[in-house]
Amino acid sequence: MRLLVPLICASLLLPASAGAADTFCEAAATDCRAKILTLIRNELVRLDIGTEEITDTLITDAIIARFQARVPVRMIVEPRRNAAEPLNGTALQKLKAAGIPMRYKSVGDILHWKMMIFAGQHTVQYGAAQLTQKYLVPVQPYVNFTQDPIVFSTTTAIVNSFERKFDDSWTDVVNFANYGNAATVAPAYGAFPIDPSLNFVPAENFGSRAKLLYDVETTGIDVIMYKITDAVHPDAMIRAVKRGVPVRLITEPTRYRSPDNTWQAYFLDRMWAAGVQIRNRAHLGFLHQKTVLLYSQTRTIFGSSNWTNASNRTQYEHNYFATDAVFFEWFRKVFVRKWTSTTETKAFVPLPPDAPIYVAPPDTASGQTTTVVLSWKPGLWARSADVYLGTATSPSLYLQNVSVSPGSTKKLTVSGLQPGRSYFWRIVSKTAANKTASGPVWSFGT
Repeated sequence: MRLLVPLICASLLLPASAGAADTFCEAAATDCRAKILTLIRNELVRLDIGTEEITDTLITDAIIARFQARVPVRMIVEPRRNAAEPLNGTALQKLKAAGIPMRYKSVGDILHWKMMIFAGQHTVQYGAAQLTQKYLVPVQPYVNFTQDPIVFSTTTAIVNSFERKFDDSWTDVVNFANYGNAATVAPAYGAFPIDPSLNFVPAENFGSRAKLLYDVETTGIDVIMYKITDAVHPDAMIRAVKRGVPVRLITEPTRYRSPDNTWQAYFLDRMWAAGVQIRNRAHLGFLHQKTVLLYSQTRTIFGSSNWTNASNRTQYEHNYFATDAVFFEWFRKVFVRKWTSTTETKAFVPLPPDAPIYVAPPDTASGQTTTVVLSWKPGLWARSADVYLGTATSPSLYLQNVSVSPGSTKKLTVSGLQPGRSYFWRIVSKTAANKTASGPVWSFGT
């Protein structure tokens, strides 16, 4: 607590400025870890870190070295990440064993923060990049890297806002608990106001705020987005296209056919069918970025939130709704470079669904009544189906665009059939992009 007064005074005396106070780094061709390490090693007052994942040993060792040099360090971490990335657990145990005070999100949805506060240097680093080598250091420039820029800000209002949110979470004994060396907690900064350009979920809904801005855009929208599983954002992009606003989207191709969540495919297909221009990452590596550019507003939405319900409402997130021209121009150039590159991105091509699998009635079944329940599994990526039914061996269209759900069994009751007849039926599964996959023709007798 002896550091509290001088730290507050130093913070308040530093001038606030917009674009000139922001520097940017993308690991497309730059070692972004180097600047983080320099800031850690130069910090003399206080180092606060909120991270979902930390696996980089150089960063871990640098944090421990600062703590051993008697610089106060606090960390808010997410042990649930260990299941997907065991090295996160290894790093957390090493930091804990070094004596660093650490707290974790103990209830509810996860901590999705990716930020570091360098109090003595009046700097905050934030974005969506994990503290992991693959996010911060290119394997081969512009060929093998992770798309995930980070921002370093010295703007007083921004730094103070992150300091306030860190303190609020650090002292929250309902949602956070002691992971190690932090049985008692106290704030380290002042009760600063939160700058209105910042959005901290769950205190404020990310999707609701963004939607209002999407719907007033008049010139163009460019998006780079890793995960898309909630309707708020895609629906807004479709509305924009319908009112004549061009929308361009770059996304991560491995999400499109991930069986873990079929909503990504659904929303990409819907947006493509509506006229949203889409390109996929084509280079080696990964796309994890979350950025939206609104051209008539010179506005950049950048931070940790995906286009998901959890990122909108329940996860701990940080997002910057910037109106600074320098900020906008840096991200615009990054987007244009990727969009026009023949090696970094490639055209999105919607894929057909899996073919439907019939359940009942069995093929060539006899003795059916004049009311029959057709049932089938539509396939993971299907969202609707056309049903063909009749007494001809090539049955005609009976019902069009029947709603189906991926992974479930669809049942359709057909009545009014004639007794003593042979009926033939066929299902054609369709995606939201109207790509099709047909099942075979089956028959039954009444």
